[in-house]
Amino acid sequence: MRVLDLSEDKLGAEVDRARAELRRLERVYRGDRPAPEVAGHSIVVVDDGLATGITARAALRRLRRGGPLRLTLAVPVCGHGTAAELRDEADDVVSLYRPRRLRSVGEWYEDYHQVTDQEVLDALGAGRPHPAGPSVSSRRG
Repeated sequence: MRVLDLSEDKLGAEVDRARAELRRLERVYRGDRPAPEVAGHSIVVVDDGLATGITARAALRRLRRGGPLRLTLAVPVCGHGTAAELRDEADDVVSLYRPRRLRSVGEWYEDYHQVTDQEVLDALGAGRPHPAGPSVSSRRG
């Protein structure tokens, strides 16, 4: 925390903001539908790419607690070391590219723009407009 110039107060505020954003995303993407059942199902977690894998690790751990039959992580690009570390969290880690040095996921894309909530809803087939409008954007992962 010293290296990053973080105090417990600053860190706590960041955690609170992150939790609020997660609640907002859940409300926007799921609406009033219950969380899908994980127990006894094969689950595939998909991400646009992993450098550190921190977000994927958190997602995999959360899903593992739900008792899936099999848990697979699928990404187009993943740092070589990160892929090895995530094998402890997922039954399978599938990636097209595993470079030894991965500076950023964006370097592997021609277009790595911030995805809006409306784009996510459209991709999920929900098609309903986002209550805050399509300008809201977030990067997951």
